[in-house]
Amino acid sequence: MTTPKRYHRVRAVLDRRQPDLTVLMEDVQIPRNLAALLRTCDAVGVLEAHAVWRTRGQLKISRPASGGTRKWVPVRKHRDLDSAIEPLKERGFRILAAHPADRAVDYREVDYTLPTAVLLGQEETGVTPQAVELADALVVIPMVGWECL
Repeated sequence: MTTPKRYHRVRAVLDRRQPDLTVLMEDVQIPRNLAALLRTCDAVGVLEAHAVWRTRGQLKISRPASGGTRKWVPVRKHRDLDSAIEPLKERGFRILAAHPADRAVDYREVDYTLPTAVLLGQEETGVTPQAVELADALVVIPMVGWECL
């Protein structure tokens, strides 16, 4: 039985969710990285995440690293980038690919009041040229450590 206190607590959590913000991960290879991204999604209230998982079999999410996040942020699995992006665009999402290019804008300068999907690439190679082409815009997410290089 749900008590009024529990109901209000769950309601408060749900009211902070952001159904018009999502993350699309393109071929993330390391399960603990996927888990870390999901924890971040949960921290900012992302309702669901998407992952292009070209490999056969189950999407691998590191259980210890993800904690309880898997209950709160479901991951929609897609076989290819087109099948991931098309339904998001049909729902009115714009796709922002994280890609350090001259035309990329700082992610902090983006208007996130519009439905937005942030597309993140594979750990070593980043987003694919196809992702750059399909994206509505490019953003750069500065890393403090890179400034030392």
